Amino acid sequence: MARELTKILAFTTALAVAACGGSSSKEAPGGGGGGGGGGGGGGGTGAAATVKGPITATGSLTVNGIRFDTSTAQIRIDDNPGRPESELKVGMVVKVKGSKDDATGTGKATEVEFEHAVRGRVDGKTGTTLRVGGHEVEIEHGTEFEDVSRLDSIQVGDRVRVSGHSTSTGATRATRVDREPGTSEDFEVKGFVSDLARAAGTFVLKVTPDAASSYAVAMAPGAAIPAGVANGSYVEVRASAKPLGGALAAVEVQLEDSSLGAADHEVEVEGLVSSGGSAAFVLDGQAVATGASTRWENGVPGDLIPGVKVEAEGRLDAQNVLQASKVSFRANVRLQGAVSAVAAAGPGDGTFQVVGITVRVDAWTEWKSSGGGSSLDLGTIGSGPVEVRGQPGRNGEVVATRVETTGDDRPVLQGPVSQKNAAAGTVAILGVTVQTSGQTEYRDAGDAAMAAPAFFGAVAEGRTVVKARGKDPASFSGRTLTADEMEIEGSR
Repeated sequence: MARELTKILAFTTALAVAACGGSSSKEAPGGGGGGGGGGGGGGGTGAAATVKGPITATGSLTVNGIRFDTSTAQIRIDDNPGRPESELKVGMVVKVKGSKDDATGTGKATEVEFEHAVRGRVDGKTGTTLRVGGHEVEIEHGTEFEDVSRLDSIQVGDRVRVSGHSTSTGATRATRVDREPGTSEDFEVKGFVSDLARAAGTFVLKVTPDAASSYAVAMAPGAAIPAGVANGSYVEVRASAKPLGGALAAVEVQLEDSSLGAADHEVEVEGLVSSGGSAAFVLDGQAVATGASTRWENGVPGDLIPGVKVEAEGRLDAQNVLQASKVSFRANVRLQGAVSAVAAAGPGDGTFQVVGITVRVDAWTEWKSSGGGSSLDLGTIGSGPVEVRGQPGRNGEVVATRVETTGDDRPVLQGPVSQKNAAAGTVAILGVTVQTSGQTEYRDAGDAAMAAPAFFGAVAEGRTVVKARGKDPASFSGRTLTADEMEIEGSR
């Protein structure tokens, strides 16, 4: 793990230098006081901070669980300052500078900045992905669209603007996709510079510094790499045509500001882990380090692996590494059914099983009794049925973020598919075999019906999240769930 931290420190030193320039607004140390009213955010007056993550509510702008007062905030959208708040939409990944109060969950924004991740023409589409100028955009159940038809509203040939998180493969996990007018082949993508050869007008671009894939960028005739761009710089590359074989002819390169603040500034960022482990990892391009005082929510350090969605909170050090005081896991697992094998070390500490899978609960698990009756915990859970939402953990366990009573006793299993066998009509999820039949209904991520061959063709082992539901309690037996409905929920 020391080797991971050394590697992270190396590129974040370059990022810290590169962030001193750029076209976007800059952070003033300690910026963004409190007070004020309006904007519905509650006028938080806490510590100066920068919060980066997807918008989960507008009107009262909410990012990473903080409701921000935006009444006096400067709003910048795709390098255009002075934009109205109405242009901010749920699902956009934004950087909010100002102050926040974790105790009240409120904040006061001085700046709100949105930058798209990818922009271009759709040249491919499946039930879970778009290809935008050849760039892979992963669509999950939570991806936001302007149209209620969701992914069905996007057709090959449409131009789109994508907001989202970068993945370790070099793809973009979309949090929002907006259709744009026109049919131009213009293509825009953001990423980090390496292997810069200024005289030759070339460099390598990766959406996150440690991504497995990259673009070979060469400046088009008449274009030049701007001053200030160096290895480690975060830039936007614009081309008049999509990449060919990973090669991109840039008509313009624009230096962007990837910094979340100065040393000792408090930051909070949500995204996908692209490399590393619990001691040091990369989160949406930001280096994160943890220590003995780091608080882990909804999981334990051993659960942190590349591809997991987390939120990290802490302060930046002199090398631009986020020294995390808290790391919180985001969940993609759902279980429903009868409860068995309860083992409690305390009312909220222990395990039980649902559909044959061990569920671990801890101090951060939310318990909810949907009927409004007595409080729910391991002492009162009984035989259920319950619905569990959580994150895959170690040894096949699920770390629960929420346990809720339900009146529906049909077994449900949702999680990443580890194996599939189209000929046998089976998938494996969290160690349980899901068996389909001629009566099984299949749906894509947009809830549209699909045929069995298309469903299995759309499932990628180790990446696609699928929800399987049985007809009645008898549908689950041993380690097999016989499904009457299968639905693609997105990617892990």
